[in-house]
Amino acid sequence: MDKNTVEKLDSSEAFLRVFLPNQNRILSFILCYIPNRTDAEDVFQNTTFVLWKKFDRYQPGSDFLAWSIMIARFEILSYYKKKKSEGGLYFDEEMQKILDAEMKAFDSRFEQRMDALRECLKKLISEEVRLLKMRYEENLPLARIAERLSITSAAVFKRISKIHSRLIQCIRQRIAFGEAV
Repeated sequence: MDKNTVEKLDSSEAFLRVFLPNQNRILSFILCYIPNRTDAEDVFQNTTFVLWKKFDRYQPGSDFLAWSIMIARFEILSYYKKKKSEGGLYFDEEMQKILDAEMKAFDSRFEQRMDALRECLKKLISEEVRLLKMRYEENLPLARIAERLSITSAAVFKRISKIHSRLIQCIRQRIAFGEAV
C-alpha cells in the first residue's frame, strides 16, 4: 500500500468519525429549510459530497457540526436559487433569518429529546432492544425480522409500534418533568 492510499484511508476514517455522529443533525437542519423529504435528501447528499471533498480544509478539534451546517446553508441556498430560476420556490434573506431563529430553538429541543430517548431506551427489556436493533441498526425489513423471529410481519409491526408508543410517552414525560436536562 503506497503512502497516498494510507493517507486517504486515514482521512476517510477521520471523516467518518466526525460525520457519522452528526449526520442526523445535518439532515434535520436541512429538513427545516426544505420540507420536501426527497429534495432535502438530495441536498443532504450534495452537502455530504462537499464535506468529503473539502475535508482537508476542516480543522481537527473544531466544531464539525458548525462547519457542516455552514456548508449545508450554501447547498440550501443553491437549491433555492435553482428552484427560483426554474420558476419555482423563492427564498430570501428575511426567510433565512426566521428559519435560523427557529433552528436554534429546534437544536436545543433536539438535544433534550435525544437525552430523554437515551434514558427511555435503558428501560426497554433485552428482547425489545434486539427488535429495534434489527430494524434500525441492521436496517432489516419487517418481513426479514419476522423470518428471524418466526412470527408474522404484522406481529413485528405491532411490537415495534408498541415500543415506539412507549418510548414517545416516556420521552414526553421526561421532558415535561424536566428529567432529560
